[in-house]
Amino acid sequence: MRVRKFAYAGVAAALATAVAVTGTAYADTSATVVTAAPVALVAVAPPVISADASMVHLQKLMGFAQASNNTRVIGSAGFSSTVSYIKQQLDALGWQTSVQNFTTGGKSAANVVAEWPYGDAGHVVMAGAHSDSVAAGPGINDDGSGVAALLANAAAISQAGLRPQKRIRFGFWGAEEQGDIGSSYYVSHLASGESKKIDAYLNFDMIGNKPENGRTVGWSLYVEGQSNGLNAPFKTYFAGQGITVNPSLDTDDRSDHAAFKRAGVKVTGVSSVRSLSALGACYHRACDNLTDVSTNSMALGSNAIAAAVWSLAGTA
Repeated sequence: MRVRKFAYAGVAAALATAVAVTGTAYADTSATVVTAAPVALVAVAPPVISADASMVHLQKLMGFAQASNNTRVIGSAGFSSTVSYIKQQLDALGWQTSVQNFTTGGKSAANVVAEWPYGDAGHVVMAGAHSDSVAAGPGINDDGSGVAALLANAAAISQAGLRPQKRIRFGFWGAEEQGDIGSSYYVSHLASGESKKIDAYLNFDMIGNKPENGRTVGWSLYVEGQSNGLNAPFKTYFAGQGITVNPSLDTDDRSDHAAFKRAGVKVTGVSSVRSLSALGACYHRACDNLTDVSTNSMALGSNAIAAAVWSLAGTA
């Protein structure tokens, strides 16, 4: 999650003047995907995702940072290794992936977009997390936690051989810490009409917080989901875990959901913080490493994602 809000005009200007594409922009894959023959939909509940399923990815991300001056900031070897790892993991699981390369502020960055090639491509449930850190630290909670949880969910979907009603798409955004550049670039370069096919965008930025100062982790849902209905599956999941959530976190548009929101897409998100004034002692610092996350939070966050994605995509 980035430090301050960038006005929309500032983002547009940054994209126009500071972002140069060096790869092929992500295009809708629905024209080339051969969807399996229709089958009767059977209600399927998501599997329980263990903490280990996400922690193994966080350990990899920490290793990339350690080999890169303790950072995964864009332009660094740590960031490049992160992008390659994400794509390799998804490719091996049978997801259709695309890497969207660009530069911003003279530094190389990239998005990875992955699609599970089943379900109605005219109705997409999308989830995302940013794959970069700040220069000051490895970004294991901010936002390796979101990346790791999405990869654990990608594995669960693959292993279940899921056949949802709607298409499921995951986005791993570069340059969030520079002002949501990667997600803004992705949305602005969608083909005409493609944003209207995205029924929901779910954002996962900082879902690994640990208890601090004698206080339990404060789970929150983005305020946008209060009125558009997208908070409902998250509320059901957390209530089932006996956890009371803040249902109206105002993020001040400080993460990647903002680009989708501006395009008219319904958005919400989950974070393991009570408010923007309580982001954790290691927020944007060198100590945002493996000791800065809770395995319990990683399990809760990963399973909250599964509960919402499977439900919204028409699988449960």
